[in-house]
Amino acid sequence: MDEEILRSVNRFQYMTAAQVGRLLYPNQHDDNRYAQRRLRRLAEESYLLRLRELPTPRVGSAPLVFTLADKGRRFLAGRGVPLVSSYYRPSEELAKARDNPFMEHTLAAVDVLVAAEALCRTYQVTMPRLLTERQLKQSSIRVQPAGQAEARPVAVIPDAWFQLTALGQPALSIALELDRGTEGQKHWRHKVAALCAWATGPYRMAFETDNITIAVVVPTVARRDQLAEWTMRELMAVHQPELGEIFLFTEADPVTTPPIEFFFGLLWHLIGQPHPVRLLDLPEEGQAD
Repeated sequence: MDEEILRSVNRFQYMTAAQVGRLLYPNQHDDNRYAQRRLRRLAEESYLLRLRELPTPRVGSAPLVFTLADKGRRFLAGRGVPLVSSYYRPSEELAKARDNPFMEHTLAAVDVLVAAEALCRTYQVTMPRLLTERQLKQSSIRVQPAGQAEARPVAVIPDAWFQLTALGQPALSIALELDRGTEGQKHWRHKVAALCAWATGPYRMAFETDNITIAVVVPTVARRDQLAEWTMRELMAVHQPELGEIFLFTEADPVTTPPIEFFFGLLWHLIGQPHPVRLLDLPEEGQAD
């Protein structure tokens, strides 16, 4: 199980005890104490680097964040496990941990990826490809935002990109946008313009896929509706309203929503459509492992 923890931290790059618990010990109902002990021991033996605590919440204690240390990286490499990132400097990892907005945003994206991985461990779903934000930054694509001929090219870097395949169906390619309710209309619409240029331009060749769903996870219903409206305004402004179908919005919490419901439930909203849809097609009855 220690190796499984190291593999998971390598896959997602940053994890808390709560995330490890949901992924590897879903039947442990001990407030993640078991996961905390295992992570603490791996950190004490220098397999993991223990980063500083996040801001203390109103209830409970602040969670610690863990990433692979050099010893853990060497251990996995010796087992033939590809390292997600070949670049490692402890001082830079500690500096990132001090950037609370960055780390909180990153961990919120990991919550979605943990839910996807947990789904794959329970149902006939696979995740053939996953690129974290750090990996996407290393090979980012710069585009001219749609409808902004005078603007400078910008790098398009989703919060994650991954594929899910259910019951042998073609892989669904998902670009994750994790919104925490802090971006204003101008910034969001500029992002939408860049995503449109990316999705209709270099994306398919660069990612070797013929489909894209931009999954936007937001904190509230009001924010969901607000971002959907801003998105449609931008699509109309750049004369690409048909691209509205690639955007899906949800206010569902990937932490408290069961993975099967998060991905297969009617929790996702298309722009301008009154009824929610599924992110993935519902598997046929009796197909769960």
